[in-house]
Amino acid sequence: MAAASQRQRTRRQPPRRARGPLVFGVVALVLMLALMVWAVRGLLRSESPAATSPVATSEAGTLPVVTPTTSPAEPTVTVPAEARTPGPTVTPTPTPTPPPPLVVGAFGELPAPNLPQAAFPPGQLDLTFELALDLATLPSEAPVYRLVPPDWNEARVAELARELGIDGEVQSTATGSFVVRSPAGQLVVTGFTVQYQAAEPAVTPTPATTPEETPEATPQVSALPSDADAIEAGRSWLQRHQLVSTPLDAGAVRERIPEQGLVIVTFGPAEPSPVLSAVPGATLAVAADGSIRQAFVAWPAAMESSTYSLRPADALWQDVVNRRGTVEIDESVLAQASLPLRGTARITSAELAWVDAGQGTTRYLTPVVRFQGTATFEGYPDPVPVTVTVAAVAAQAAPRG
Repeated sequence: MAAASQRQRTRRQPPRRARGPLVFGVVALVLMLALMVWAVRGLLRSESPAATSPVATSEAGTLPVVTPTTSPAEPTVTVPAEARTPGPTVTPTPTPTPPPPLVVGAFGELPAPNLPQAAFPPGQLDLTFELALDLATLPSEAPVYRLVPPDWNEARVAELARELGIDGEVQSTATGSFVVRSPAGQLVVTGFTVQYQAAEPAVTPTPATTPEETPEATPQVSALPSDADAIEAGRSWLQRHQLVSTPLDAGAVRERIPEQGLVIVTFGPAEPSPVLSAVPGATLAVAADGSIRQAFVAWPAAMESSTYSLRPADALWQDVVNRRGTVEIDESVLAQASLPLRGTARITSAELAWVDAGQGTTRYLTPVVRFQGTATFEGYPDPVPVTVTVAAVAAQAAPRG
């Protein structure tokens, strides 16, 4: 019986294997519930409205482009990317104006000009210069003239001598000059120059008188021609003997010498003007009767022109300031003021003039600039006109001295 009761107790106990599946089912149920909660939360996050997202992705998968949203009342303004971060303003550098090209005329580089010579002793003038002139008004170009020498020969010289009443024989020299002499006068021709000297008029003998009959000496002064008549007499003489090849200027009376009965007249070319040198030029002594007693003529057979560039205006002015020009003042100041002269010159105007350059038969007329104004000197009460002449052509050798 004991064994039978033991078997009954064994059958009544619930089997232990049935608890394992139950626990596993409970755990699985809990896990499924947790997964469902997590899935629901993820779904809620992924289904948010598209209108609230400021990010749009292109079909090509490029980086997102952000488009800011605006209210309906505000206009949409597209701002360039460069304007979003303003930087420093860059001022463009102005392009400098290039200087005009240097014009070298048909004659090439020119020899040094023969500038006028100063009338005062060297080192006796100390001037400080002030500029009261717009340098921009100075020209940048000007013509240069080649002086074509006359073609003189014995036959032509003899013909001119006969026209002047000189019947002597033509003599040629080793230097190429021609000389003709006679009792009527003398003619010398050299290169550009023609020099004529008429014989002195015969002196009327004075009748013999006794000492008691000797009258009081009275100077015999011939009536000189007017300036206009003297200029016209000189012009007619030059043209009649074909000693000038270009038109003459108006002419001028340089001096009247009553004791000699002469009026000295001068001529230059009508163009260019003024010419400061002796070539081209003519100086004649006109007698009371209108005849020509003396003549010095330096005139080319022709003048050929070509345009050249001038030096910059600032460089011309620096020549004035640094005393590289020729200063002209009234010579009377030298006699009345103590030397050396010290003062200030105020330059108010400028003009072109021409001087000769070269030597022998190779000569040119080259432009120069004449700065003009007035100067005041220590110890001299009145202002004095002053002129400073400087070389102007760019393609030209520097002046001597």
